[in-house]
Amino acid sequence: MDTNNLPLVSVLLPSYNHEKYVEEAILSVVNQTYKNIELIVIDDGSNDNSPKIIEKLQQKYRFKYVHRENRGLIKTHEEMISLSNGKYISFASSDDYYVNNKIEKLVDYLEGNIDYAMVFSKIILVNNNSQEIEKINENYISGNIFQFLLRGDFFINGLSAIIKSSIYKEYKFIQQEYIDDLNIWLYVASKYKIGFIDEYLAYYRKHDNHMSGNILKMQESEEMIINQYKDKECYKEAINEWNLRWFHNTSLCYKKIAFTKYLPKLLKPKNLFRLKLYKALIRFLIPCSWQR
Repeated sequence: MDTNNLPLVSVLLPSYNHEKYVEEAILSVVNQTYKNIELIVIDDGSNDNSPKIIEKLQQKYRFKYVHRENRGLIKTHEEMISLSNGKYISFASSDDYYVNNKIEKLVDYLEGNIDYAMVFSKIILVNNNSQEIEKINENYISGNIFQFLLRGDFFINGLSAIIKSSIYKEYKFIQQEYIDDLNIWLYVASKYKIGFIDEYLAYYRKHDNHMSGNILKMQESEEMIINQYKDKECYKEAINEWNLRWFHNTSLCYKKIAFTKYLPKLLKPKNLFRLKLYKALIRFLIPCSWQR
């Protein structure tokens, strides 16, 4: 592989308190079959052994590394982007990892489809021991996919994607507590084509200690993002689908929010025969061991 003719790919890897996983994450980048990679790692104030592990790897593989106080994920992303020089950007994570030919596959796609701004693949969920839990296989499509993303027909995991770096010169991160890939994917899809490769090219870790309390933060973020597109023709259909989803997510243990905020919005003739609604109503009737 002649690296002189390969476009540079900047892989941006934020690290925070993942001493058990960060080495696996970094090695999955430096061992890629694609060889023109600029790896940038910022440790965002970890208080475990992550910095020592990263420093040892940096001495061997000579990637860009910054260790500083905690500033949050959005500030860290912005800083990594400012340090990057690649034609393409690929986001990584300190607890997830790539398949070894991920970048090669995605770059080949974008180089062969110059009117596409980004491309993504399928992912595999793994547990804390890197054992496979599930292969995620939604009804993904390529091309002009804005309305499908706005409706939430499928979701793009940022770990599986690469994107033209020029996009970030025109995009501004929303300053919010919960960072959500949905915002940038909708921004890109509203202006450009997005490609899909029907292969599993990344491993996303699902932690055992996932907290249900994140649901409300996530939904607040999603609602803010979706409501940016009220002027779009497909918005009314999209917000109805999201209200169904949000009602389902809150119906078990956030019953007051489900009943007062989301259920009234769903009492429309077009929803009377929706199986999603009745499944959520059944959840609503089930007692929760902890309820808010």
